[in-house]
Amino acid sequence: MDLFREPSGALGAATRPRMLARDEYPVGLWWPPPPGRTGVGRYREISQAGFNFVIGGNGVTNDQTNPAALEAAGACGLRFVLTDGRLQRLILDAAPGGRTAEGGARSPMRALSGPGRSGAPRHSARNPGEAVRLRLLALLKRYGSHPALAGINLFDEPGRRLFGILSRARDILREADAGLLPYINVWPSYASPRYALGAGSYERYLELYLSVVRPPVLSFDHYPLLSGGGITGDYFHNWAVIRRFSLRAGIPAWAFIQSVGFDGRAVGLAPRRAPDGPELLWQVNVALAYGAKGIQYFTYWSPENTPGAPVRFGSALISRSGRRTPLYGHARDVNAYLRAVGRVLLPLVSESVVHARERRLPLGASGFRRDGWVHSVAGSPVILGRFRRPGGRRNVRYLLVVNRSSSRAAKVALELPSRVARAYAFDRARRRFFRLRAPRRRGRLRPGMRLGPGAARLLLLQAR
Repeated sequence: MDLFREPSGALGAATRPRMLARDEYPVGLWWPPPPGRTGVGRYREISQAGFNFVIGGNGVTNDQTNPAALEAAGACGLRFVLTDGRLQRLILDAAPGGRTAEGGARSPMRALSGPGRSGAPRHSARNPGEAVRLRLLALLKRYGSHPALAGINLFDEPGRRLFGILSRARDILREADAGLLPYINVWPSYASPRYALGAGSYERYLELYLSVVRPPVLSFDHYPLLSGGGITGDYFHNWAVIRRFSLRAGIPAWAFIQSVGFDGRAVGLAPRRAPDGPELLWQVNVALAYGAKGIQYFTYWSPENTPGAPVRFGSALISRSGRRTPLYGHARDVNAYLRAVGRVLLPLVSESVVHARERRLPLGASGFRRDGWVHSVAGSPVILGRFRRPGGRRNVRYLLVVNRSSSRAAKVALELPSRVARAYAFDRARRRFFRLRAPRRRGRLRPGMRLGPGAARLLLLQAR
């Protein structure tokens, strides 16, 4: 029995950007090929790895370099979120306090492309807000009709003082009726409340951001893989908060996953290790369990380590010399999985996410308790993300079972309540659900599964 139906664009209301109206799960990257390597060949390589959109950066940030990237993206069926360094500097100038508003905020992303980097030309205007409007209109006039253009990258990791001007920039894009995404990426939970957020807490920062800026997407970055093993202590807390606020606002959550190692001690961050294939897959599956509707990679091309740079980077999917690293192949495999499973999850709404079989519950995580869909969990630690289809049948739920470990295989046995009559498993190769012939005990289904490191299994549960 095939219960999988193609999504019907439930996220794509007429007032939303075109990028959110597609049935395809968004899989993007930041730090694309530099200007000297921009071309159809390199962008075809991006497409072949399973990505479907690119965010400008790595020198592709101005009117001299953006046209070639747009043409290459369009030729390869990719969408492009345009980054314009001049616009971002004007946005920073228009904030209360001007450039001092963000002067103390540092991060790996800021170290690479912050608009206040030394040597960046300064643009001044008597009315900074008007300068932002005029620059946006100039960008729309020049690029707005290009079929590959999907959005404008307004700012990365803004503090509270930028919310007002970002709200106005978003309004300008919406009023232009070009269907473009006003792209903004917010800080992670480990950012400094004083120097980065400009708010007393991370929750208050998000409250202000969503109420003032009113973005169509809640995108954030959190790089959890610490050098020497282990993950950041607030990773699941960050995800729990993002999930709660995205559901409350009724907008999709997008996340950056870590695809490069770096040493950020100069900006107050513990060194991060380079991920392997299971760690890429694990980050994706954790994101899916917590309801993510878009995945982005930090980074695709390996950043240069210039003298005096505050953050030192390792190799990402593509080396600095332009060669594929092992991570490219890992990402291609992960993205093939993501685009199949993500397509099923894209139109669904996250109903719950719990951790089961953990000795010590991570900060921010909710522990498993039996409910009307899962009676008990035995075996290895797992994360259970449960979803429903808006307007769908009340007796159907989707359950993503995620291996809590990115380094060890898991054996898991679920026991479902007697009210659950049937269980189906998703076959991503055929993109269909097939009925599980699971044993029963006392009238209860007991599906078992083995999950590789970082892996997950998507089930469909049908109650009587």
